Amino acid sequence: MTISFQCQKCGKNYKVSDDKAGKKVKCRQCDAPVRIPELEANDFSEEWEEPEPEYEAPARRRKSSAPKNKSKSKSRKKTAGGPNQKLLIAGGAVAFVLIGGGLLFMFSSSKSGGGLFKSITDKVDVVVNSQLDKSAGKSGSNGSGSAGSDIDNMKKIGLAFHNFHDSFTRFPPADAHLVDGKPLLSWRVHMLPFLGQKELYQRFNLQESWDSPHNSALLNEMPDIYQTEGVNQAGYTSIMTFSGEGTPFTGGKGPQIRNFVDGTGNVILCVQAGPDKAVPWTQPVDLPFNQANPVSVLGQTSRGAFLCIMADGSIRKIPAGISPQTLKNAIQHNDGQVVPLF
Repeated sequence: MTISFQCQKCGKNYKVSDDKAGKKVKCRQCDAPVRIPELEANDFSEEWEEPEPEYEAPARRRKSSAPKNKSKSKSRKKTAGGPNQKLLIAGGAVAFVLIGGGLLFMFSSSKSGGGLFKSITDKVDVVVNSQLDKSAGKSGSNGSGSAGSDIDNMKKIGLAFHNFHDSFTRFPPADAHLVDGKPLLSWRVHMLPFLGQKELYQRFNLQESWDSPHNSALLNEMPDIYQTEGVNQAGYTSIMTFSGEGTPFTGGKGPQIRNFVDGTGNVILCVQAGPDKAVPWTQPVDLPFNQANPVSVLGQTSRGAFLCIMADGSIRKIPAGISPQTLKNAIQHNDGQVVPLF
């Protein structure tokens, strides 16, 4: 015979054989302990299910100490690879201290106000400057500037070129500065906002040519950064690009960095020519590229070399005695002729 009953907690129906009367089982649905009642006659129901096996309360076990061999194995597991792990940790700590200390030392101020980082950049200036004609000394023969200040100015101009490119995706002159495909003002004018001269730039009439009555009045307000040694005429500068066929500046839209297929570190972006080649700083005119003798357009210099800005922003010198072929290859940006550093 069978006994029918239900869980008092969740109401689940069960049906078991009468030999289990009085025993405790676990409810399949809610896990509650259920006592099987004594035999009663109930009709069979399809919803009834056979319950889980008899419920037995778990026996409490007394805590015992782990076997000695098990504790030893755990100890071995924790210390596995101990020597190697300690070496790695020690090495990492030493590297962290060295790197952190090096960075702190580089960027911390020294008594001279620059730290190692400034010393490195100053050293670059010394190396470049030392290559100039020693007979001219640090001061120009005409007293209008020094090699050191010219290098600083050229660095700032090189940075301005790249900041301009970041804004317009081209070097100057960009599309917005062209009228009928030609610039009305020089690239030197359009670089003013990137040289800290935004107010001066706003005073120009960008829809008029450089020699219009309005713009001509600004000729004598040339920023000091464009002043060059030996140029005594007010509003004139010898900082120019090479222009014409084969150069990055062929007229119209300015070049993009991707156009320098020979590598930006191998192509001249602009140069500080001799004082005899100076032009009004607002006039959109530069050095015409003479493929037969490109050295001739640089003019004369008392230093024995010409400072230049490469397309990657680095500052180099062009020796006065450079071979025409070497200079030609350095001016052309996509001729496939990469020359050694000069």
